[in-house]
Amino acid sequence: MIIEMMNELYILGELMESSKTAYRLHQSMQTLLGHHRMISFGAIYPLFERLETMGYIKLTVKGHDKRLTKLSTITKKGEAHFLELMHEPVPKGAHTDDIFQIKLGSMQHLPLVEQQDLLDQYMNEQVAVADDCQIELEHLSQHECKNHWYVAQITQLRLCRARVTQQWIRELKIALQKK
Repeated sequence: MIIEMMNELYILGELMESSKTAYRLHQSMQTLLGHHRMISFGAIYPLFERLETMGYIKLTVKGHDKRLTKLSTITKKGEAHFLELMHEPVPKGAHTDDIFQIKLGSMQHLPLVEQQDLLDQYMNEQVAVADDCQIELEHLSQHECKNHWYVAQITQLRLCRARVTQQWIRELKIALQKK
């Protein structure tokens, strides 16, 4: 359910910019989330059909007999649904960061106040990650064990990522205010 919502949000967000083919959406999602997180064509085509059935997108067949492609275009109903998805809270779990990245990649369609709010939500998430890492590092330092050293290294990496992300959020918020 979460992955389906994530893919739907991503597709509708991309279509807010311009009409696209499944192939182009596949490539752009890989660019946004990394090569390890991409929507498979086995998921994208059924999702296209469902979004079209729900009236969120319009599919237009382009090309000639040897190479037909479906171009997807968002509808007014799809734009409204996209905004609903953007306003839903980000669920906690394995895909939390991916969903934040998708929302951040499409936040230009929100008013500035809502963009700042989304960044605040992401900051809160990153502060929680950093706090959890600090607690875990403290616990590991008090209980010597060979495995703990390795776990501490990975936890330190997560802490560094959270801190870098926090700095990035602060800088982006300043840049948005100057826009």
